[in-house]
Amino acid sequence: MIAGSAVIAGVDVGSTKTCAVIAESPPGREAGDPLGVIGVGVSPAGGMNGPAITNLEAATTSVRQALQEAERMSGREADGVFISVPSAYVETSRSRGVVAVSGAEITPTHVRRVQEVGQAVPVPPDRQLIHAICQEYSVDGRGGIQDPVGMMATRLEADVSVVTADSAACRDLAKAVDRAGYRAEEFVIAPLASGLSLLDDGDRDAGVALIEIGGASTDVLVYGGKRMLHVATMPWGGSAITRDVARGLGVPEDEACRLKENHGSARRSAVDPEEQLEVSGPSLGAGRRVSRELLAHIIEQRLDEILGLVYDELEEAGVRDRLGAGIVLAGGGVCTPQTVELARSVFNLPVRLGVPGSGLSGATNAVATPVYATGVGLAMYGSLQRRSGSLAGATRAIARVGGWIRDFF
Repeated sequence: MIAGSAVIAGVDVGSTKTCAVIAESPPGREAGDPLGVIGVGVSPAGGMNGPAITNLEAATTSVRQALQEAERMSGREADGVFISVPSAYVETSRSRGVVAVSGAEITPTHVRRVQEVGQAVPVPPDRQLIHAICQEYSVDGRGGIQDPVGMMATRLEADVSVVTADSAACRDLAKAVDRAGYRAEEFVIAPLASGLSLLDDGDRDAGVALIEIGGASTDVLVYGGKRMLHVATMPWGGSAITRDVARGLGVPEDEACRLKENHGSARRSAVDPEEQLEVSGPSLGAGRRVSRELLAHIIEQRLDEILGLVYDELEEAGVRDRLGAGIVLAGGGVCTPQTVELARSVFNLPVRLGVPGSGLSGATNAVATPVYATGVGLAMYGSLQRRSGSLAGATRAIARVGGWIRDFF
């Protein structure tokens, strides 16, 4: 390991599992340099009801187990933890900052000031500010500017998306991390973290929808022209599919989950209709056989419904026709075989599976699954924040890797 390296952990506390990713960020690392993944860990979620923590001790145990597993793999202890906030707790609003430049050249100080003005909006006592994302700048009325530094102007404006989260939910997440024995550093909303690990500048410029199917919900994040165009959450995810399998096959939910993971398919037509599966019977030791085609049919019906709801959401928001880069799928709910093919038939757009890997080094094979998209993104975000060391530095650092999110707190 490199002396003086920062060891950063991203922890994604989900409704069905907790994922931890530990990365090493050496001194002097530039934005384009790969981030070294050195440890990963996963544990079953405890104390969760959907996105909500209902048993703090059980949630703490889940966080501790995931982080300790990642630390054993890495041989290092995490310096701090960056935590995902479920989209169900997030609200966004728009604000506009304006500052006078007096006919001079725009400097990073002007940019910092206009950002501060843009984020200076009332935040209710039950909410807390998570991000203030500058979508674009206007210089003397000319909009669509991504980086105004160096331009001559009399007036600088910033179009800012203000992201807040439920204060009680954030306190519970921070407390679970703290009681697990780690230092909670910052919150990042889950789809933004996933987007950092899965999307590039070309995707955000051409237009892309990131669809992340978790256990309890499905998150949708849409970019176009390097701007965040739409964010939405639907209260259905992989757990709904598992429950359908349990009811349809008459088996316990834990067995339904294993059947889905080991034998499932998102398209009925892709399995052999003659293939049979052994499942538990109505009494102990009394097994029975069911058609694998029936399992695939149940999965396909619910997954098609979830994707159909996303389609309607994109249509209603007026962004479906703006997705030049198509659809990127993420989350544990998209790991079932044939999910990409089903999504292509639903959206009639290019669809790919979002797998972290770009911009990474080290144990990349360990995170090469959609399940770790948020955890990897949290570690990448944390590395940028640590390396920048200042408000203006953070703005420039994040701008270099995508120009898509400029955070200030």
